[in-house]
Amino acid sequence: MRPKHGRMLTGVCRGISLHLGVSVVWVRLAFVLMTFLFGAGIVAYLFLWMFVPVGDPAAAAAARSQSAKVSDAPLAHGNRDMATGKTRAESREETALGTAETVTEALKRAPKPALLALSGLTLIALSLVLGVTNHGELIPAALLAAAGLLVAWSRFDARTGQLPTMVGGIILIFLAYVSYVTNVMYSGLLSYPKRIILAGFLLLVGVVLAILPWANSMLRSLTAERASKEREEERADMTAHLHDGVLQTLALIQLHSSEPDTVFTLARGQERELRQWLYQTRVTSDRSVGAGLKEIAAHVEDEHGRPIEVVTVGDARPSAATDALLDATQQALVNAVTHGGEPISVCCEAGPALVEVFVRDHGAGFDVDAIPPDRLGILESIIGRIRRRGGKVEIVSRPGWGTEVRMHMPIRADGRSQADAMQGKERSDERTESDD
Repeated sequence: MRPKHGRMLTGVCRGISLHLGVSVVWVRLAFVLMTFLFGAGIVAYLFLWMFVPVGDPAAAAAARSQSAKVSDAPLAHGNRDMATGKTRAESREETALGTAETVTEALKRAPKPALLALSGLTLIALSLVLGVTNHGELIPAALLAAAGLLVAWSRFDARTGQLPTMVGGIILIFLAYVSYVTNVMYSGLLSYPKRIILAGFLLLVGVVLAILPWANSMLRSLTAERASKEREEERADMTAHLHDGVLQTLALIQLHSSEPDTVFTLARGQERELRQWLYQTRVTSDRSVGAGLKEIAAHVEDEHGRPIEVVTVGDARPSAATDALLDATQQALVNAVTHGGEPISVCCEAGPALVEVFVRDHGAGFDVDAIPPDRLGILESIIGRIRRRGGKVEIVSRPGWGTEVRMHMPIRADGRSQADAMQGKERSDERTESDD
């Protein structure tokens, strides 16, 4: 990492010296000597400046050592610091991985004498190059190109605003190319096509360098969006699991409040299940769809004392999609035996690309469009679970007819096969009352 203190420019040399355990003087001397090897030192310095994060190596090591402790359990991630607005886990992750800095921030942290000395050395080097080569037409083009790169990289690693600076930098780089070509034309040097070709190649290189900050910002945004989606899915899975397990157990405890032994058994069983779900790695189960449905129906029958008819046609291998389908089916069965009427049935049709499960009861029915937001048993435990895995849920309910939950889950990774299977099974969504 590049520390914020003890640096001369951006902290690259200081970070390398801390990492290797050598004096920072030797590291800086090595970069100076490599600069005379066709500018290798400058290229290496810029590369490390772009890709090495800012942070304290000692604090990062301490944060990594703490990440394996029990205090980092999922339930502790909700504690948010009022000053920074970040959870302790997020703050620790930032310390362990480091942060980025823009060119403006790097210049603010760099000592002013070092910046002045660097500017003087740059001007001296430029004057020496121009004096040796005797190419005065390069001066305007070089200044414009340098200004374009500086503008394009001025907001490197900033969270927003890279697109305008990129466009401005590309315009200045193009003006540098136009300035050079114009000077060559008026100087009568068009008989040297190598110069025009080289200038065009440098134009392409400059445009690529100007695009890099914007491309880096886009990649970081996509990564952050993917991570945010994963966190949201984890939160939704936890919400659904808490509803399916904890809330239902609390309802059973309330129902058997006069039976201490039963209450103790329910509480201990739920505690073991919740600890296992929170603190152990969750993997795909080894139950197929057919076996899972029979197991779930038997479990719901034993808990609620209501008969459930199970009909399965075909079967599917265990996967994350089928696990979500089985969990949603269990919640649909619990709703059916709790709020619906007999007979209660679950029907499964499993094909090579699609698994469909239909949970049917003959209760009073309800208004599907009037489902309140706090009905997590339907919105999260059923609909949310299926949709997060790319499936589809339909709930049909009418007064005096009952309720049917229709769940369609694609199980093949090929998107075309899934779409074809979904279209081929649309007839199941259009079943009439006479068919029921």
